[in-house]
Amino acid sequence: MPYVASCTFREPVKTYYLDPGELEIHAGERVIAMTARGLEMGSVKWLPREIGDDKIAGKPSRIERVATADDLRIDAENKIFEADALRIIRDRVTEFNLPMKPVSAEMTHDKSKLYFFYESDDRVDFRELLRDLTHRLGLRLHLQQVSPREAAGIIGGVGVCGRELCCATWLDEKPPVTLKMAKEQGLALTPSKISGSCGRLMCCLRYEVDFYRDQNMRLPQPGSPVDSPEGPGHVLNVNVISEQCVVQLGDGRRIVVPGETLRNLRESRGVPKACGNHISAGGSCEGASGGGCSSKSGGGCGSGGCKSGGCGSKKTEPVAVAMY
Repeated sequence: MPYVASCTFREPVKTYYLDPGELEIHAGERVIAMTARGLEMGSVKWLPREIGDDKIAGKPSRIERVATADDLRIDAENKIFEADALRIIRDRVTEFNLPMKPVSAEMTHDKSKLYFFYESDDRVDFRELLRDLTHRLGLRLHLQQVSPREAAGIIGGVGVCGRELCCATWLDEKPPVTLKMAKEQGLALTPSKISGSCGRLMCCLRYEVDFYRDQNMRLPQPGSPVDSPEGPGHVLNVNVISEQCVVQLGDGRRIVVPGETLRNLRESRGVPKACGNHISAGGSCEGASGGGCSSKSGGGCGSGGCKSGGCGSKKTEPVAVAMY
């Protein structure tokens, strides 16, 4: 197994395995290493150790040296140059009227190449811009388009939770997030409440969705007919966290029943019968779909509680309704 050190560079989330050679390095120490971009300065995240071959793609790059005082000075100068270059790039993008949003500019440690990241919805013809910037800055430029999520990770910031953005600190993968995940968690679908700094759905919508999916399978859905300790009714509301269900009985009363109690009654009594003329089936009955009637008798249309034989103007037969 190869003996490697874990280092981070401009991207604080991703970790790269590098060959330390004979160097004695420590966690948090700044080092100079050759990467796919070129010579860069990074920080040692973990001390060198043996790593399985299956976790490393190809031969790891070598750490050239531990950063010296001159390296730290050059890195500080590069950061000042990057800020100035980004201002120039923004002015030139505006001058050329290109549909692109400059995000950041990053220069290699040996000043051989400048990487410019931009955000855009479509492909941009930046050939004239590239020639102009190359002449003005006197450097080789590499322009790279990034998505809104990637741009947020590069810029950084603070989320609505009050903490630094996950994509800028520890989230090394950005799996797709869908609106269905917000619905499954019972969240308000207001865009301002479920969107992150990037303008897309928040990545944290994925964190608890598996828990909510499991709970939704274990608990009845709102509107489902159920048998409660006080008689049949239908579910009005479900608290997924506490597993407390608000059930409306046939006589109009509302009670709170634990989800476990409803599950036990369903297993012992089976699926309750519902009125075939209930509004959930397209009828006119507004009573409890679990057999309740809109009358005050507390009986069920399918159980003979309603003397007319149904809640509507015609006699209906009891039907079974699918449950959780």
